[in-house]
Amino acid sequence: MSLSLYHSATGKQAPHCIHAIGIGKAGTYMVDALLRTGEIEDLLEDKRARFTALSVDIGDQDQQQFRNYGQGFLERLEGRDIPSDRAQIRTVSMEVPSRDDLFAKLRRYREYLKIEYPRYYWNPNYEPWLPEDVEMPEADRGRMVEGTTVASTEHIPRAVSKAIYNTEYYEDGPVAQALEEFAESVKKTKQLPSIILICFGLGGGTGSGIVVDLARHIANVKLGRRIPVVGVGVLPHSGDPEENRGGNLFATLNELDCMLDEEKNQGVQAVWGDLYNNPFTGGFFALPQEHSLQRVQRYAKTSEGMSDPGIREGQAHRTAGKYVADCFMRYVAQDYGRELFKVMRPMGMTGAPHEASHATDRYWTLFDVAKLMHPGVQVLPGEPMGKWREAVSEWIGYIPQWSGLKEGFKTDYIEAHTFAPRAVWNDTVQQKLEDTLNEFLLPGDDGTLNTTLGEAFDELTVLSDIIIPGVARTDLNVFWEAREKYDQMSWDEKLLAHSWLLDLGTMLSEPSTRFEGMAGECIWGCACWVVVPYEALRGDAPVSANRLEATQSFIAEALDTVVEIPDLSTSK
Repeated sequence: MSLSLYHSATGKQAPHCIHAIGIGKAGTYMVDALLRTGEIEDLLEDKRARFTALSVDIGDQDQQQFRNYGQGFLERLEGRDIPSDRAQIRTVSMEVPSRDDLFAKLRRYREYLKIEYPRYYWNPNYEPWLPEDVEMPEADRGRMVEGTTVASTEHIPRAVSKAIYNTEYYEDGPVAQALEEFAESVKKTKQLPSIILICFGLGGGTGSGIVVDLARHIANVKLGRRIPVVGVGVLPHSGDPEENRGGNLFATLNELDCMLDEEKNQGVQAVWGDLYNNPFTGGFFALPQEHSLQRVQRYAKTSEGMSDPGIREGQAHRTAGKYVADCFMRYVAQDYGRELFKVMRPMGMTGAPHEASHATDRYWTLFDVAKLMHPGVQVLPGEPMGKWREAVSEWIGYIPQWSGLKEGFKTDYIEAHTFAPRAVWNDTVQQKLEDTLNEFLLPGDDGTLNTTLGEAFDELTVLSDIIIPGVARTDLNVFWEAREKYDQMSWDEKLLAHSWLLDLGTMLSEPSTRFEGMAGECIWGCACWVVVPYEALRGDAPVSANRLEATQSFIAEALDTVVEIPDLSTSK
């Protein structure tokens, strides 16, 4: 039966078309999973459906796999007699320009912003935000490991990535054309609703440096905020390079928080206008990888005599990231995209205005892939089932430790979608999962845990997709670790760690030089700032204790309008 968008009789919606943009290495690898796992072509069996995928990167070293998967995807469509013109898969790789060429374009930057936003203030103090002596990185470098070329693209600072992307975009380069084609493909999906994912690494310099502008260009400019745009930020793990876990992560989290947090975002718009409204209209997922990494590393021990001692470690890192990407994207495509739409409701993003949950300062949602079993680790097929369950229960117990959430975090709602062989999961293991997740929940009936159980795709896999809405930036352990590292950086290093609002002269994570107590240092010495208290940006100001408290505060005035019903049991 072909269902309408909102089928009130069954509570089941029409299929949702998934479209995705991957920025940088981590973002591209996330979208790889949509092309690899096979669920999207199932969605395209519906003749009304379309699929659009785009990889944006500086250099193309990390896009070859995406291209290969894309070609295989189109071949599978052909094998199923699905017209390939209902799938659009593109890559765009930007070259690193010379410093002189880049600065020449940046000096014209005010003209670009004036065209995009007529209310833009033509600042006479404007000059390029990059230091004159900034070193331009090499985009494509690689090394041979055991006969395989391993990408080793030089780390590109966020401020440099921003400059490369925006000059390409405003000069009508290939990236501008690619985004226009992406938006046009989404618009062609007229008979079914669409959801757009924008995926990137929170710790790197390319994805996090570009996304703050690209998301605005897609959501606010190209599509006029008509289609839900969901941010998907991959958190760094303990094995990532230091630059991915350094002070630049503090600036990234602050910039995203000033989009997601309603009050902070209003403070940005108060100075710079509604073009800087939160572009993530469908919410934001933060994806920790630590649980997956820790499980894989127990298997991938370095072997003596191996020519490159780091190869097993590198394999473990890639396997863990791939596992998280596959699990997340399988969830996204589950039930033809309906499941993603439904889980966006507890995030407060897809309900009708009268039923929306306003989490104010708690709009981050954690999607934690808890990898509970790995082939060949701790237990083998044929051993007693009690040993299997003991191993799974042990790794369930690590969820709080490797979720990345600060001790004492509480929320009002959690979902856990478990996949296991039918012979492994039982009431004992289920109870262990519930007891562990209840540590995050408010007590009594104020906390809700929703769990499901599905069969894993093989006999050696046990995992649980744990979805935790109501997270604040300050609930993430990496926020405090990154803040400490940020404070040790020089001023120039801090500048290069920023991206959003740099073109407006505002260094968001520094205090305002003109307005005491406010955030946003003006790099040109004038009055560029944001109406966001510096204490709040640093994470030192109080935040709501939990999402329930945040919501209660938001609706406080409306509570007086609630109609009280007398006890009808005593009426005659």
